[in-house]
Parts: sequence; structure tokens; C-alpha cells
Amino acid sequence: MKNKNGFVFMETIVVIAVLSITLILLFSSYSYILRKSRTKKTYDVTETIYKTYYFKQVVDSLSNGLGLKNYIKSNSECQVIGSTNYICSISSTTNSLYQLKTVFEIDKYYLVNPKNILTASNSNTLLNSFDATTIDYIVNLGEGADYDVLIVKYKKVYDNGEYEVYHSSMEVN
Repeated sequence: MKNKNGFVFMETIVVIAVLSITLILLFSSYSYILRKSRTKKTYDVTETIYKTYYFKQVVDSLSNGLGLKNYIKSNSECQVIGSTNYICSISSTTNSLYQLKTVFEIDKYYLVNPKNILTASNSNTLLNSFDATTIDYIVNLGEGADYDVLIVKYKKVYDNGEYEVYHSSMEVN
């Protein structure tokens, strides 16, 4: 009678090789999908550009001629990051921007200078104040953006609980 131990060993090696190749292909597909989903959400789309422009117009009208920067600096719902960067939310239902928040699905808005954040000695500390998608967006704007930028983060929530995040920005004088 023949010894079949060698056949079982070879069969095990073949199965492990096939499973390894399958897992590598699945992982590469999964990482590609993740990479594409991140880049898709990074760039401005026409709809959010329009919404950001309209949002800026409304904030300018609420500032009583003082301008967007002064409105944000005096807003109690804005948190100062560093010395010149602000993270703002619209949580109060009495806030004049609350209707815009619900209609445009605004999550937060920011007044930042991307170059100042990215070139600061405490750059990592400043960036950690933002959420991951906003960090990606600020890095995408890059060090070439040496001016104040109004960034509006939109969060579109679907009925099944899934959501999409979009950012759009506009230079502020």
C-alpha cells in the first residue's frame, strides 16, 4: 500500500497558495475602492460651490457690513484654532444660519489659512483639531493657498443611514 502523506501535503500547499492569491486580489481591490472614495469626496463639486457662495452671501448680510471674518470672530459657536483659524458649527435653532444648515445639509464651516496651518511648527496639533475629511481637504488645498479660505463641510445623510461628505471652499478677503 502506498503512503499518501505527500499528496495531502502538496494539496495543502496548493490550497494555501490559491487562498493567498485570492486574498491579495481582494485586498488590492478594497484599497483601490477606499482610495477612490477618499479622492472623490475631496474635490469641490458644482452644487457645493454654489451653496458655499450663497452661504457666504448670507453670512456677509448677517455681519452688518463688518465682513465674514469679523462675524466668525464674534460668533460664540466658533472655536479658535491657533490664532487665526476657526471651526464653527450651527447648533442653535435661534441662529440665523440654522435654516441654511438644514436646507443645504451643512455640518460645519471653517475659516482657515491652509498655508499657515501646514507650515506651522505645531502643524500636527492644529490639524488634529479637524476631522479626517477636512484634514484631507486642507492638505489638498496645500501650502500654495496663502490666503484665508472659507471651507464649508456638507454632510448628506440618506434614509438607510449612509452618508456622503463634501467640502467646498471660497477665498475670503
